[in-house]
Amino acid sequence: MNPLLLVKSLLPGLLPLVVFVAAGAVFGDTVGLVVGVAVGVAEFVYMLVRQRKADPFVAGDTVLIAVAGGLSLALRNDIFFKLKPAAIELVLLAAMGAMLLLPDAVLRGYVGRTLRGVSIPDTALPSMKRSLRIMLVLIAAHIALIFYAAFGLSTAAWGFISGGLLYIVFGVYAVASFAAARIKGKRGRAVVGEEMLPLIDENGRILGAASRSECHRGPGRLHPVIHLQVLDGRGSMYLQKRAEDKEIQPGKWDSAVGGHVAAGEDLNAALSREVREELGVTRQDLESSGSRIQPALRYRWETEVESEMVFSFVVTHPGPFAPNREEISEGRFWSFADVRANIGKGVFTPNFEYEFRLLERAASDGLRQNRSPNDLFGLIQSVDAP
Repeated sequence: MNPLLLVKSLLPGLLPLVVFVAAGAVFGDTVGLVVGVAVGVAEFVYMLVRQRKADPFVAGDTVLIAVAGGLSLALRNDIFFKLKPAAIELVLLAAMGAMLLLPDAVLRGYVGRTLRGVSIPDTALPSMKRSLRIMLVLIAAHIALIFYAAFGLSTAAWGFISGGLLYIVFGVYAVASFAAARIKGKRGRAVVGEEMLPLIDENGRILGAASRSECHRGPGRLHPVIHLQVLDGRGSMYLQKRAEDKEIQPGKWDSAVGGHVAAGEDLNAALSREVREELGVTRQDLESSGSRIQPALRYRWETEVESEMVFSFVVTHPGPFAPNREEISEGRFWSFADVRANIGKGVFTPNFEYEFRLLERAASDGLRQNRSPNDLFGLIQSVDAP
């Protein structure tokens, strides 16, 4: 799971702690304690009224802040001052530990509510818990170092350990996560900011969302993609040659346009975006000659890498096009005869070969209805492949 989403899900419960630290740094411990507890109580009541559920994380943070702040005011000695960062981090540690102990259904529901309705699929839970455990271990180790520095090291050493060291540790963790994502696939995205894809059922209903890498870890996480077949009206179709550094099927010829539908994006928006990105023209450019982009096929495509629901469209346009060289190494028109002659020779992606056969079958069905064999555009409009 994207760590940014995980942090975002923790923020409501940690708001009292953030306010406590910020107000204490500016106005002193007394004001920080009062404001932090007040914010915690107000947030707890607000969630109780709005969601009709008590938020255990907000309640726990507020209680721990009251205890830590009260001790700070009561003791006011150098040792407690040095231990204060550890006490604050203990609040964060307790929140993360509680999330790990929650049943999966409760955890998924809590994160989903805090992320405003985003559904967390079962497949994303192991990744989310793994990130939580790593962060928990790092913070626990830092707390132990703060205690050691407070009692056994100089004030200067304590200052570095309690402050800058934590940022360095998390910086190293972020860089390591980025490097691991890059090693896993040349085109793999960094974990931070990774593209989110919608998860759907066989009827296209959205069930939730998952990261691109989660969707590419094997079949089972069905997500939508769009294809566009570009015909010239004279018996040829435009194909793209995938770049050599593509994660899937590098260097093979494929449909003119193909790409994932992003979370929160509908099919038309995804199609318009992919046309612009891969062909270097706009949808309006394609339709300027009077030809319209029309739906052609819908079918499920399964590989060892992923499960896709393909929504394929067709349009008639003679070109020229300006393909994006970062995504496509080459693009040109192929006659239907040349395509047929190279099927099964490793020239095309398996997905394209399968889709081309579906198109041919649609054309054959049209011939039996005494329709023109060249009217492929018209023949495949209403086909819904199994």
